[in-house]
Amino acid sequence: MARKRTVLYTAFNIRMHPHSPQKYVDLFERLFDLRRQVNLRGDIYGILTQIKPINDSFVNGISGEIAKFTKIDVGKWFNVEKLREAEEDETKKIKIPDALRPNFTSFNFVFYPNNHYLVIECKDKFGQISPKLLEIYLRNLLDTEEIVNEFNTIELTLVPRTDQLESVLSLKQVNSLELIIRRPNTDGLEDLEDEVLERLNRQNAEEEIITLKAQKGLSIEADDRTIALGHIAQLNGEVKTTGYDESGRRTQKSTKQHPFIESGKYSPSDTTAKDFLLEMASSIIDKIRDMARVRNQDG
Repeated sequence: MARKRTVLYTAFNIRMHPHSPQKYVDLFERLFDLRRQVNLRGDIYGILTQIKPINDSFVNGISGEIAKFTKIDVGKWFNVEKLREAEEDETKKIKIPDALRPNFTSFNFVFYPNNHYLVIECKDKFGQISPKLLEIYLRNLLDTEEIVNEFNTIELTLVPRTDQLESVLSLKQVNSLELIIRRPNTDGLEDLEDEVLERLNRQNAEEEIITLKAQKGLSIEADDRTIALGHIAQLNGEVKTTGYDESGRRTQKSTKQHPFIESGKYSPSDTTAKDFLLEMASSIIDKIRDMARVRNQDG
């Protein structure tokens, strides 16, 4: 029996205004056309190398690939056999085509224009890339002048761990609570999310920041509406608290501290990495959407 491979996935919420499924398709086609190499850290770079439609339609879903590679600034060469600097006649023999880059690894992703969530591999047997580096890559790509001029500002949120909001609100004493809510792309499923977007649009506002400060000697106890807004903020901005933990240590917590990571295993003899990603993406998106759902709210 073939040994199963373990793959880790992370996810992003990508939002634009105005938006439609076709606008998202146009965005990804434009991003691919740019062929932009983004510096992630040091000599590590990322680039979008492939996009393809799912089920023969980009509107139904976009599969693709992001590559990570290194761009090396070659200095002096060293001859390890003769333990000396390489001489000119030796280095002349070295011919590396300008278009080639070493240490290549690639990561499959899927993006659904109808719900604007991107699910991407971040670790498998061939390599890994942290969710934070992927966030750097995507932010730089979406902030490209050509993209902003054509599509306006595009919001990006690295999805937090499913229990991160609960963790952020769990400090023994909460001295301050801050909700940063940027305009969501509503899908009509949550009235409160629709209300937030309508209020921001009515006031020509990009974001709303709600800050609660505790009374002296007391801890903030978030009510149902604040918690409901926290569900929206964690996927469309950030939720932050400061206070003291169980040990009495002053602590700051944020929904940005621990990104969403989902693990899955598949057998290469039965399916491909790309097909398994499509299987995993469905359950992952269900979990993410559940994070935004507000239940039993009186408004």
